[in-house]
Amino acid sequence: MKRTSSAIIVAALSGAIAGPPAFSQSILNSTDGDLPEVRIDVGAVWLAGDDAAPSGEFLYDIDAELAFESFTDSGRRWGFVLGGRVERDSGRRSWGGRVGDCPAGSADCAAVRVDGSVRPVRAGVSGFQSDATDSADGVRVALQSGYGFIDIGWGEVRLGYGAGAADLDPERGPSAFRLSRADGGRVDLTGLSGARTRNLSSGNAFKLAYRSIAIGQSSSVGSLRIASSFTPRMVDCGVDHCAWQDGPAGLVGPAFENVWEFGARYEILRGENEFAFSLGFSEGAEASGIAGFAGVSTQDAGFHWSRGPVSAGARWLRSNNGIASDGAYEAWSVSAAYEHGAWLTAFELARFSDDLVHVDGQTLQVSASRLIGERWVLGGGIQASSRDEPVATPLGRTQIERTGTAFFTELGWQF
Repeated sequence: MKRTSSAIIVAALSGAIAGPPAFSQSILNSTDGDLPEVRIDVGAVWLAGDDAAPSGEFLYDIDAELAFESFTDSGRRWGFVLGGRVERDSGRRSWGGRVGDCPAGSADCAAVRVDGSVRPVRAGVSGFQSDATDSADGVRVALQSGYGFIDIGWGEVRLGYGAGAADLDPERGPSAFRLSRADGGRVDLTGLSGARTRNLSSGNAFKLAYRSIAIGQSSSVGSLRIASSFTPRMVDCGVDHCAWQDGPAGLVGPAFENVWEFGARYEILRGENEFAFSLGFSEGAEASGIAGFAGVSTQDAGFHWSRGPVSAGARWLRSNNGIASDGAYEAWSVSAAYEHGAWLTAFELARFSDDLVHVDGQTLQVSASRLIGERWVLGGGIQASSRDEPVATPLGRTQIERTGTAFFTELGWQF
């Protein structure tokens, strides 16, 4: 049975970020209307190894979505989508967290001045900081989507909570699993993950979004789809992204508002080769008014190629992190996969750097999964990560290297 990386277990956000109106294809093709559709994706990961975080325990992710659609008398499709996630990760809150030990005011550690006092800083996009101890989240629960939509002929308009335009149609390399990934894995296997190329500049905050129909034909000149969105203000804290702002021990971060996003995806077929490219762009204003902070500016690009059982791809993202100067976050990833029968084997590499908190690192993963029936996926692999972190000393800032390796088994089920 042929499958793609997303079809392995139907990536938990596939409905929300890959197809109108963010639910399964069966309901899109239904002519009955007025029927709700429920989608549930469940995944669990068991970790082993001295560097696993935590070793010998289960991490899990449950993604559920309810979608309803109907048609007007003139044949326009409309409806609503409501979805949420429950996740147990390795203790980090959302993404990023503390790296190293570099308190504000020491050496060139990340800091800003607020009302005459020096305060530690958390990066607005990566979520990294090097000063305060973050409160750990054992289990995270959050609303992922809650929006209404209507078909206007040349596309779909959405209003409510959900993904921004830059995150609607991203292309990326293949992966064997939904949770365990080198680039933006839903769970952190070693406690050292830092590379994420998804453009989450507006998170799942309330927004107005437009997503066009696909223009053209993939088998001839290619097919193009574009999207745009506007988010008045980032105020939510979801599973994958958080509008951090203030935190423990005086920690501060930029606040974003009036975020505009643009996304585009182009697909073309040439013989047995399938090519797809995506671009994303987001710009927003800074709301806190703290000197040293700036409006968010993020760019991303993705590529995917497949030919028969072989596929490969890459992604890149760069953001100013909401910092006026010398605070950029950059990440990229490449991966390749080979499918043989019900098995898929993947090789993944991801790297990142954050200039604000002086951290960089990489993650390498080799894994294989097997499709069992139509709903189950089982497999495992090994993930190795390394990270250079800042540490303040009496002589200034120095860097230390942390490494970790985890063996894992992942089980996925989709309803």
